[in-house]
Amino acid sequence: MSAKASVIAEFSPPGNIDELTVENKSLWSRDCISKWMDDEIAGNVSDERTPLSQFFNGTLTAYDIDQAGVDIAWVGFPNRLAIKYGQNDEKRWIAADASRDVQDEYLEWSLIRDNDKNIVSVTFTCEGPEYWEFLGDKQRDTLVSNIYNLNSPLLDKVNEKEFFIGQQYNPKNPYNSSTTTGTINHLIQRANTLGAEIDIASQATVLRKSRSTGEAVTESDPLIRCSQYGNPDRNSDPRIGYKINQLALDGASISIADPVALYMHKFDTSNLMLDPNGDGESLQKVPPGTFTFQRGDISKQQGLRLRIRIPDGVTNTDGRQLTVSDIYDTKQDKHIEYGSQFADYITMGVHGVAITGGKPAPTEFCVGEQNASGEAFSQLVPFLRKKIQTQASTFSRM
Repeated sequence: MSAKASVIAEFSPPGNIDELTVENKSLWSRDCISKWMDDEIAGNVSDERTPLSQFFNGTLTAYDIDQAGVDIAWVGFPNRLAIKYGQNDEKRWIAADASRDVQDEYLEWSLIRDNDKNIVSVTFTCEGPEYWEFLGDKQRDTLVSNIYNLNSPLLDKVNEKEFFIGQQYNPKNPYNSSTTTGTINHLIQRANTLGAEIDIASQATVLRKSRSTGEAVTESDPLIRCSQYGNPDRNSDPRIGYKINQLALDGASISIADPVALYMHKFDTSNLMLDPNGDGESLQKVPPGTFTFQRGDISKQQGLRLRIRIPDGVTNTDGRQLTVSDIYDTKQDKHIEYGSQFADYITMGVHGVAITGGKPAPTEFCVGEQNASGEAFSQLVPFLRKKIQTQASTFSRM
């Protein structure tokens, strides 16, 4: 172990956002992140889980806090939709914009259109619901202020009671559950949680072997099916599990770097240009202020919230206010028609830390079958078709 090894005093809020009181910051660390990790380590998550010897809680176990660690990254567009629609970009983009329920790569978004169906703005978030629920319980005023400030002016005339059920914050309130209101606070898709991130990372430290052959299971797809964490058809879950498991195979003990969260690591805008004349030829650089990270520091690979909107006052020669739909993707040779087109260029990620030099734990038999399929996408198709046809909402037009 490094001479620089030490424990951290407490886990920080996602993205080191400075909005919690001193007391609540400690509560977030102790009662949320630390507790989730300790439950995983003790095997208290479910009856099928066993205690973990190669996953650690950095507030209890010393490690090199200055290490480079390991980046685990994936594309933000839902891979299950890419599998379903293959090379048909139009269909996969439409499907991804239809419902937050299919935005399952720890990245969700909502957009709003004008009366000409041009996209006025689209906002992406990767903040776990648990943090916002914590705010609702401990710092209601901060929660309400965030909702209004981040979604202004769309919610300026909405009564804050609509964000709650009684006195309890409603994560799936009408203004954080649609893809067409242009308003969004945090993740709501059932698999998109901080708890799921910690569960996948911790369970991936368990070394597995086949029940039928006794051979080690180390490849990405068989491993996630064997260990029964996450969904094998996503971009995210198999990558997280595989990279963590590879470290565990070398004898390392692993954890998630502080601050524990899901992040946008990069947004590649190199193919995006402004097309004020709509001809795909008179292209200009996208004006400053179009791509704004409202929460989190993208320079540290810790982006949490991205808003895309052409600044007011940016017009073409006819005096028309330009919109997001005037952005041209030179790689696709196509204007932006869907918010999901941006998800192709957003790299998501988590950051792992390790204590190296140990010995691998004994292998354990698979929990599930290595050839078991994930949740059948076909089960979502009827629902998805309905959502595509009925996207209209009270905020779908400006």
